[in-house]
This record gives sequence, C-alpha cells and structure tokens, in this order.
Amino acid sequence: MAKQVKSVGDFDRINSLPDHILCYILSFTPIEDAVQTSILSRRWRYLFASMPTLDFYRYLKHNHRRNCNNIWGFVDRLLFSPNQPGLECFRLFDDDDDHHSRLYGYISAALRRGVKEIVIYSRNCPVFPTLLLTSRSLVILKLNIKGEIKFPANACLPNLKTLHLTNRVFVDWSSIFRLISSCHVLEDLVLHLSDYHNIRRVLSIHSLSLKRLELSFVGMMFDIPGDLNYVLEINTPSLVYLRCTELIVGGYNFISNMSSLEKAYISFFPFNRVATYTADRVPGATHLSPAICNVQYLSFYIDNAETFFETYLKPGLAFHNLVELEFIFPNEDWKGTWIVEFLCRVPNLKKLILNAGTVPEEGFRVAPEEVPSCVLYHLKVVEITSFEGDKHMFAIIRYLLNHGRVLEKLIVDVYAPCEEEEQIIIDELSSLPRNSKKCQVEIL
Repeated sequence: MAKQVKSVGDFDRINSLPDHILCYILSFTPIEDAVQTSILSRRWRYLFASMPTLDFYRYLKHNHRRNCNNIWGFVDRLLFSPNQPGLECFRLFDDDDDHHSRLYGYISAALRRGVKEIVIYSRNCPVFPTLLLTSRSLVILKLNIKGEIKFPANACLPNLKTLHLTNRVFVDWSSIFRLISSCHVLEDLVLHLSDYHNIRRVLSIHSLSLKRLELSFVGMMFDIPGDLNYVLEINTPSLVYLRCTELIVGGYNFISNMSSLEKAYISFFPFNRVATYTADRVPGATHLSPAICNVQYLSFYIDNAETFFETYLKPGLAFHNLVELEFIFPNEDWKGTWIVEFLCRVPNLKKLILNAGTVPEEGFRVAPEEVPSCVLYHLKVVEITSFEGDKHMFAIIRYLLNHGRVLEKLIVDVYAPCEEEEQIIIDELSSLPRNSKKCQVEIL
C-alpha cells in the first residue's frame, strides 16, 4: 500500500507541471507511447498532439509494412491537427513507393509551424516545397534520399547550422555547392557523393563558418568514366573536424589555412580498383596530407599502404601538434619500417593505436638507425588491436618497448583461434623486456 501511495504522489508532482513542460517531456518518448498517455485523464487526452517534436522515424521504420492506411492516417492526425503550436523537430521514415508523394504536404505543414529540424529518409526523391530551401526557421536539415534532386537557384537557408545529404544522386552539382555557400552560419556538413553525372571539374566547398565536414566518395567507385579527374576545392578556415573517405578525387586545393583543425579521420583507397586508373595520375592524398598537419588527433584507414607511404607523404612533412594517432591496415601490404618512419614525423605523439587486423607483409628489413623522438620522450600509451601473435607485429611491439622511455601502458587485444595459442601469445607478451619501469602491459 505504501508503494502505491508513493506512486500516486509521484504522478501528482508530474501532473502539477505546466502543459508545455509535459509536452516537452513527452517528446523524448516513442511517439506511440506518447499517444497512449491520452488515457490517463481528461487533461492528458490531447497533450501528445502539442509535442514540440514529432518523430515518426522509428515508428514508421518498424511498422511501414503493416496496416499502412492506419499508420499514415495517424501521421495526418498529428501533423494537421488544428491550432497546433510551433514545432521544433520533424522526423519521418518513408520506405513505401506508393506514399512518398505525401512528403510534400508533411514538409509543408512542418514548415508552416516554424520547424527548426527536419530529418527525412525516403526510397524515392519527392517534390520538395520551395519553402524547404528558403526557410528562415530551419537550423538542422538531414535528407537521406535515394533519388535525383536539383536545388533551385534561389535556395538559401540563412539560419541553417547542420546540413546532411546522403545517398544523393545530384542532377546539378553546382546547385548543391551554391546552396552550401548561401548558408552563412553552417557549422556541420555531411556529403555522401554517389554519382558522377554532370560533375564539374572543380567541386568547391566554400564556408567561413563550417566547423565539421564529412565527405564520402566511395559510392562513386564503380562505373567511373575515364575522363573523371575532378579537383575538390575547400575553403573552410574555421574547420575543427574532418572525415574524408576518398577514392577518385584527382586532387585537393585548400584555399584557406586549416590551422583550427583538431581531428581528422582519413580513409585512402587504392586506385587499382578503378579500371581507368593510370600510373601518372596524381593521388588526391598528396595534397590532403599537408593540409591536416596541424591536427591533434588523426586516424588513417589505409587500404594500400605501399602507395600511401611511398607516394603520398611529402618530404619534410611533420605533424607537430599530433598527440594521438591511429593506423588501420585492412590489407597485408604494410611493413613495420613504415610505421617507425612515420613516427619520425610526429615528434610530440602521446598515444599510438595500431589496428593489426591483418598480418604485416614484413617487419623491419633493417632496424631503423634513428629512434623517433616521440618514442623516446613523449609516447605514453600504445594500443594494439586484433593481435594474432605474428612475428612481424611482435617485432614492432619489442621496438616500442625497448625504446619507449616514458611508456606507461601497452594494451594488446589478443585474437587467437584457440585458448592454447592465446595463452602462448599472452605469456610471450608478459615476458617482453621494457625500457620504462612504469610500463604496464594490459592484455585483453
């Protein structure tokens, strides 16, 4: 009985809150659960209809295959109810070929209510209302549309801070980059480029306010025309975060100094996947590496290690601000010597992560004469993931332990086919000599 009284008391305290606070709380619950609160009392009967967030994404994603008319009718009743207050967020999932035409009306209704965030996933590209790309209320716009789209010439979103365009097939490439330039307070941009039709020779991303940029060209890795050799021109002086997955960019032209850049995640793919690749073609990474040399955190996913280390890195290039470095090698064409050579370019490195998902082709052909200064004076943490116990990777670990004067922790994630082999690897790792007395070996 005591528990029941306490429960009633808790409900009374919630019930004493003003309507706008209750609607705000309801907006954090799944839409179907929010609707069920209408049975609590007369006051709660229509509260859910005034929620500042209408998130149908999860609901429609899990229910779009059954009872479609009732589901879309439910969306209609919530979105088109009379005397609705302003709307903060509208999210929608549309995986039905027969109903994507409804999106025009839904988006229009949300915009009339001054919506600040719109997130749409659709298998088809609907006809968007003009107001979507001229709205003064929009702050966040995320479109995952599997279809063609062309932005109008007058597109301008003066208050937009976040723009995500994924699964895109652009009919007019110039329109998207013109839109980016017109968003004067844009801070977060995600572009997944998936088609090359009508592509320009220069793709220009110009934004003085942009802080976060994510680019992906992997969707363009097949059926590439032989004359595709475009240049990506970037002018983003305020950029703090960069994630770039590139395959076929002919080159990068950085107009501004990216001195503000703190984190970069870079994936390099081999050009030999492209049938039209020729040896005299200039890899885009040649121009990208110097632009990111001011970063504090750097992650490299290198599909073709030999090409990267021997071609992409310019002589004298150094990363003086870098304190955390991650290398991911999905293929076996890498060598321990290359790792040490790159460490000579990061004099102040404190943490090194080696994703050893593949066994290196070879270890040290000749032991490097010069020990990187970061290994001697700054490197404190080394992480080795997916370690299979191969001799070449053991050589790299021994090298770091032998020369790491200030090394404090070696973390190794051991991967072995059976417990016996795993124990052998663990015993050998535990018995390795260490230069630093503070160094602890942690085996996962």
